[in-house]
Amino acid sequence: MYYGNQSKYTRARPTARAAHHIAYFVPLPDDVQDYIRDNNDGKPPSANLLTHCRRELFHGQWACVIDDEFVHAYEHGIVVDCIDGVRRRLYPRIFTYSADYPEKMLLATLRDKGRCPCPRCLTTFDRIDRLGTREDIEARKLNTRAPTAEQDRLVQEARELIYDSGYVVNSDHVEALLREQSLVPTRNAFARLEPFGFNLLDALVVDQLHEFELGVWKAIFSQLVRILESVGSETVHELNKRFRQVPSFAWTTIRRFANNVCEMKRLAARDFEDILQGFYPRPTTMRS
Repeated sequence: MYYGNQSKYTRARPTARAAHHIAYFVPLPDDVQDYIRDNNDGKPPSANLLTHCRRELFHGQWACVIDDEFVHAYEHGIVVDCIDGVRRRLYPRIFTYSADYPEKMLLATLRDKGRCPCPRCLTTFDRIDRLGTREDIEARKLNTRAPTAEQDRLVQEARELIYDSGYVVNSDHVEALLREQSLVPTRNAFARLEPFGFNLLDALVVDQLHEFELGVWKAIFSQLVRILESVGSETVHELNKRFRQVPSFAWTTIRRFANNVCEMKRLAARDFEDILQGFYPRPTTMRS
């Protein structure tokens, strides 16, 4: 949690300790497979069932955060005596949620790379090649996803089939309800905030770290390496040599590269950002 009226220069500085930790999320425990096996006549859980359990656990933890007390504070605010002696009413808000694509689909209770792979619209998978065209832009405006609460009827029917009638999570009866919009049989914890104007789909912003530096740029760099390999291995060695010649410059700009950049071993998003800056260095400002 951050205070919204605090300077961004303070919030962006880790040493300022401006961030306040609210909750830590736990993953699905490893022994859950043994539990399911013991209560399912010795049959091991399927991959679809474990995925469903992970979704349920994730939104169950968010439901613990977005509880009745939080919803009341979201609507009516919290009266706080601030350090300057002024009593103010503060309202907790979720402005953006930065995540990579799999986590976005997990947050939106949608299936990863399903029939409609976008968390914001109902564009189908076979129309992705039209991305960026005028036709695609118009289609995204017309086929915007409905709020999570409006999809809850289909989700609830699917959950009744699973928990009351005993159908598996990926049965034909469940898929007939959810496949069309790439829904999953998990209730979204953020739907509690929609009556107050919050839309989770609008809060899912582009994640510069994972979606560009570790995603798009990694794919581009891999393609460049493949082009060089088609010419000859000498060109790849030359590229590695030139990267090794790039000196380090401060800790916030270009760091020293690995001896073999083209192998892309043990590289994180920050490393790909440094490689990108090696191609397009950011201008520096000299101050007296």
